[in-house]
Amino acid sequence: MHLPVELIQEIVRVLSVPEYQLQFGHSPDVLRALCELVQCSRLLHSISTPFLYSSIIISNQHTLVAFLHTSPTVRSHSRALWVRSLPQHLFSAIADLLLVLSPFLRRLALDVPSNHIDHSEPIRHALQRCNHLEEFMRWGYSPMQLFPPPFTFCPGWKFLRRLVLDGPLVDDSFIHAIAQMPHLMQFALIEPRWRYSGDGTEVMTFRNLLNSARYLRRLFLIYCQPADVYLNSLRRLERGVKTVPREGLEVVYTVMRQKAPIPMNLIRDRIAVGTIWELESKCLLKPYCSFLDEAVRTSGGNMVTTSSNTHAVPGSQQIPVRPSHNSY
Repeated sequence: MHLPVELIQEIVRVLSVPEYQLQFGHSPDVLRALCELVQCSRLLHSISTPFLYSSIIISNQHTLVAFLHTSPTVRSHSRALWVRSLPQHLFSAIADLLLVLSPFLRRLALDVPSNHIDHSEPIRHALQRCNHLEEFMRWGYSPMQLFPPPFTFCPGWKFLRRLVLDGPLVDDSFIHAIAQMPHLMQFALIEPRWRYSGDGTEVMTFRNLLNSARYLRRLFLIYCQPADVYLNSLRRLERGVKTVPREGLEVVYTVMRQKAPIPMNLIRDRIAVGTIWELESKCLLKPYCSFLDEAVRTSGGNMVTTSSNTHAVPGSQQIPVRPSHNSY
């Protein structure tokens, strides 16, 4: 090969650029190409390895074990990790993975039942160590979950900019934890459970949340079904948000009505490809406190929004086991 090293590096970099900036993992074609490149020569191995391992999807026990046995040098290239639907007996191994990646991870998504995480001391301890995260997404809410106050694994995440949580209990402890994140700019709540205040509504808790996150620029409320409890809550929040004295803050919502695909699967797909923030939505509060004049409608489904664009999830990423090539 006679191409300059700099040109080869640029070619591999362009090859590895995802279709969406916040996508997890690589598309099947890109993953296959990178796996082949790392086994071609020492030079291509050294150039391609950082791109191959930069964003990882762990979706089964084989992938998890293989990645844990990968060399520390290779693991140090990982900046984004998505753990997908692994059973509870693997939680100890997941915690080990989070610990070894904690100095390097910038983006983390956990598709694990939240009540299982909350009762897994190894995972909670490992999450506390991930203090360089800029993005954290957690879903898999269980109706049996009681979100344990305080929101213990978040206060150390000083660099967090984007946060997605499924079914959290929004109370004073939760709000205090959010207030400790000085760089949080985008926050999505999937079917939040609000702590009612003295007036018997969630409005005061909602306002306290908005006022506590001083640098928040976008709050996204996502509801997976048009249940009356959610629609009535949105009507109350619409009235309460008018008095929030915040500039530069946008509050939007979406309520999904479609039955297929399953709404939570749609959200999971959007997170996978990095487009969760682009779901079609309506405003409760426009930036610079310019309230949307259009009232929330209660008839004809006008209050309900759906997304017409869905994106295919990249295939389950198989982490290549260290090949026998001498380039290692």
